[in-house]
Amino acid sequence: MFRRSVALFYFLLGHMGAVLATPCDEGLLLDESLPIIRMNEVLANPMRFTASDDEFYYLADLTVPEQGLLLIDDFFEEREVRIKALKAQKDRWGRRPAILLDPELGDLSVRLVKAGMAIVRPQLRAFNCLKFLINLESAAREKNVGLWVIKNVINDYKSISYEQIGHYGIVEAKLISVGQTRSKTYLNFGERWTEDLTGIIQRGTLADFSEFGHDLSVMKGKRVRLRGVMQLNQGPLIELKHPAQLELLD
Repeated sequence: MFRRSVALFYFLLGHMGAVLATPCDEGLLLDESLPIIRMNEVLANPMRFTASDDEFYYLADLTVPEQGLLLIDDFFEEREVRIKALKAQKDRWGRRPAILLDPELGDLSVRLVKAGMAIVRPQLRAFNCLKFLINLESAAREKNVGLWVIKNVINDYKSISYEQIGHYGIVEAKLISVGQTRSKTYLNFGERWTEDLTGIIQRGTLADFSEFGHDLSVMKGKRVRLRGVMQLNQGPLIELKHPAQLELLD
């Protein structure tokens, strides 16, 4: 029943015609010279795929869990999409971060997140676009759309298991205190950093958090949501490299 419902959603979505522009569509123009790739080739490995220009790319600002890949694969299989690189510079593995453009739907990031097929992984896109995507993700989660039916948010950081280390995840918890050294800001979610979760912000990115609208001084004692790769360095931690990785819930 669930898979049939999602299939119906995509059937209707594909026949809606023109859609309203979003903050993520600003500045995006469909260029016929952009490289092309079939969606199933992207889904085979979202972290490294080759387009018609024989260059390597990875899907930027999104992460697609295994459950999401299974759902998307049924509905986009052979569809051709265009690749829009967000940076000209390649990373150490020869890849460029990119988004997918569909001539009918515009920026596919919006549709994937709204349908609950992908999780926002803030990295390169404009602040207003990322805020928009995170709001869409929250709405999909509240409605139990797509992968949110089968993949729940970690509601309590104490439930983090060793198996989650090294994986991208979302955590909701009460912020106990905010500490600072010359090089880092620490978001503490317990009294014992060797056991309790810590969020780390490097000094060089701290100004971005203010520009994004975060006031860390008022977050103490409030419930927040963090997203990022779960790491282990004596204690569990998430490094917040982008301000959109942090949300105030209270």
